[in-house]
Amino acid sequence: MVTSNPLYIQVKEALLKKIVDGQYIPGDSIPSEPKLAQDFGTSISTIRQAIALLVDEGVLVIKRGKGTFVTTKKNVINFMSWLPETKQGQIILEDLIDLFHKKYSTIQVEIIPTTYSKARKDLVNLISQGSAPDVVQIVSHWTSYLASMGAFTPLEEILSRENLTSRSFEKDLLGGIYKDRLYSVAWGLCPLAIIANREVLAKAGVTQIQQPISIDTFTELCQRVDHFYQSQDKYCFGMCISNEETDFLRMIPFLLAFRGGFVDMQGNVILNSKENIKAFEWLKKFVNSCNVFRSDIFTIRNRFAKGDIAFMIDGPWIKYQLEEITKNDFETNFEVVLNPISISSKSYSWNYNHALAICTQSGKKIQAGKFIDAVTNDAELSYYYFSKTGHLPNNMQHLKTHNYNSNFFNTFKLQLENARAINAQNEMFEKAMRFCINAVEKIFFENVSIEAELNEKAEYLKMLYEE
Repeated sequence: MVTSNPLYIQVKEALLKKIVDGQYIPGDSIPSEPKLAQDFGTSISTIRQAIALLVDEGVLVIKRGKGTFVTTKKNVINFMSWLPETKQGQIILEDLIDLFHKKYSTIQVEIIPTTYSKARKDLVNLISQGSAPDVVQIVSHWTSYLASMGAFTPLEEILSRENLTSRSFEKDLLGGIYKDRLYSVAWGLCPLAIIANREVLAKAGVTQIQQPISIDTFTELCQRVDHFYQSQDKYCFGMCISNEETDFLRMIPFLLAFRGGFVDMQGNVILNSKENIKAFEWLKKFVNSCNVFRSDIFTIRNRFAKGDIAFMIDGPWIKYQLEEITKNDFETNFEVVLNPISISSKSYSWNYNHALAICTQSGKKIQAGKFIDAVTNDAELSYYYFSKTGHLPNNMQHLKTHNYNSNFFNTFKLQLENARAINAQNEMFEKAMRFCINAVEKIFFENVSIEAELNEKAEYLKMLYEE
């Protein structure tokens, strides 16, 4: 129990957890006040205070002469998610919630729909109105910014120990930490990888890709595609150029190929490292020598699905999104390819994890924690969700089961071996992305010195991080 709270609050939360965990189901009577006082080592008056709170919340009901019973009234929690922005995402989420309701009958989940692009703004608006959802879907690198605002509550004492210990620190929990506390956990592991359109490549004579491919071979394949489709509105690669944070984040796998990146594991800025300078030299040459489609990720996905683009970088969620657009299984037309390699034989990536957090304003944190435990760690519920969306399970033991043995999952599992969550623990990470985006635009489209531009932005970032 949380020792910082008054004893009657601790007892109340312990009783509520037993109810949420199903130890007492609707209609059950709970032990008598003397028995509870004995079990908790407290006075009867403390037990009565705890029970009174649960009665006020509609969790318990006192029937005179009979005892105290768990009510059949469900506890409603609100879950804000961008899954409903696509029809297939909405179906997956609604079916998942139905499975949850059948298994955890004391909790009713109501969905607050948003979109990926508007999620942060919508969340801040709800918080400012005092109407924050109980649980919210985010991406893990948003955690520090929102936690620094006081939006989220720490999870260590809310989520089950079984859930927390089943996760990888460097691939998952690292992304949800702010000031040494855990504020979000991954809702599946999402390493970025190359996605290939097999039909587009086959027409250009590319029927098999040796994995992992080198940077040079990847360039040659792209040039081969360009040569074949030179008189058509087709592109070898789709690159995010939309003045959004995702522009830079989706380039990180190419930086990692040269052993560069954004920050090291200690959070130190390495934007102007010699490895990054080499990576950006290659990227600029690639963008200028190949027919690269430049747009936002949503437009790129649609053009890719329609057969206008050969390669793109995306996460495992691409599975259900492409299946919705094409009406076919992912592996009918598409393939996951390990990120290109350069100075190492290993293919590197980072985990663009979708994550779940509990809002500080929530009055039902225990129920919210049970929901997160269930959808991320319950074998039945999590398998349904991950098999449909394409996310890799965050439970490292579940990841080893035969459920995830398709070509799609096997390649993403290989990519995961050398992938970790990005260190975004500094609350200025969001602002830092603006400098990185500006550097990308100048390097690609203006005649600037790559080294000078990265040095300049690195100085700004160091000042920003040290504020």
